[in-house]
Amino acid sequence: MNDIQSPTYLVFGTGAIGSVLGGFLHKIGRDVTLAGRGAHFRAVQQEGLGIRGIWGEHLVPKEEIRTLPDPKSEAGRFSTILLAVKSKDTLDAAREAAPLLSEDGIMVSIQNGLGNWETIARFVGEGRTVGARVIFGAEISRPGLAKVTVNADDVLLGEPFCPVNRQLLQSLEEDLRLSGIPARVVTREEIWSALWGKVLYNCSLNPLGAILEVPYGRLGENEETRMIIRGVIEEIFQVCRALDVTLPHKDAEEYYHFLLEKQLPPTSDHRASMLQDILAGRRTEIEALNGAISRLGRESGISTPCNDLLSHLIRFKEKGWRAHPPP
Repeated sequence: MNDIQSPTYLVFGTGAIGSVLGGFLHKIGRDVTLAGRGAHFRAVQQEGLGIRGIWGEHLVPKEEIRTLPDPKSEAGRFSTILLAVKSKDTLDAAREAAPLLSEDGIMVSIQNGLGNWETIARFVGEGRTVGARVIFGAEISRPGLAKVTVNADDVLLGEPFCPVNRQLLQSLEEDLRLSGIPARVVTREEIWSALWGKVLYNCSLNPLGAILEVPYGRLGENEETRMIIRGVIEEIFQVCRALDVTLPHKDAEEYYHFLLEKQLPPTSDHRASMLQDILAGRRTEIEALNGAISRLGRESGISTPCNDLLSHLIRFKEKGWRAHPPP
């Protein structure tokens, strides 16, 4: 395997978040390879990678970018793979990336939603699976350029199932922090709690912002949307109680006020990633978010009408039906 003191990084899924992580790790001289597809990845290969936003401006010249255009090619092995694809692509991505991971390496889920960690563990084992809670926002301004729009908290890293290669995990934490991305390693209990905390945030705002096509701040200003948000939160807490899942807030009411008073203000101008996916004609992550809550609710005998409705409406919009303003 590669020297643990000098980890080799593969960013598998060079979208907005993957581009920022890969670009910042390259900025501090780390060995980074990017894997991706689509117009943005082609622009990165041909023109270089630009990053702008709240963490400053950075450019990785095309001559310094190492890419993996075909994951099935003979590319050696990497000590740390950052899996940064959408949840809907986790199964295929984990299957393709698994042979590229060194025997005592780690694969880190840089993703939203439920079920990703379990899927990764199917292919690389629980002892090589790391969970992450990423709560900074980024978007592709144009192919080849990623913009960091907001940061609500540190990137959290943890071992969701059992101990992994601790040196690699700590190296990732240190490298992210050195590059300018706040990060810290937390306990197993904390990483699971953080995952569900992010699910709460995403389920409350992401689909509603995509359906109404407004920034997050508008959702908190309106009484009707606040009622929907409250319903989504209450249903998730009911499901979590049935599943004996520990959430980082004592009850739905506490989290509702935390969302409106603490989380919404710094992300008021942020637009839902689901809306970005819909506008680009891509499938969304609804099945790993509100759709997963609906499924878990059914399995637990709990009614989840708010999450059900949002899931159905997003599926409708995924099929290409968008609201248009009157002429």
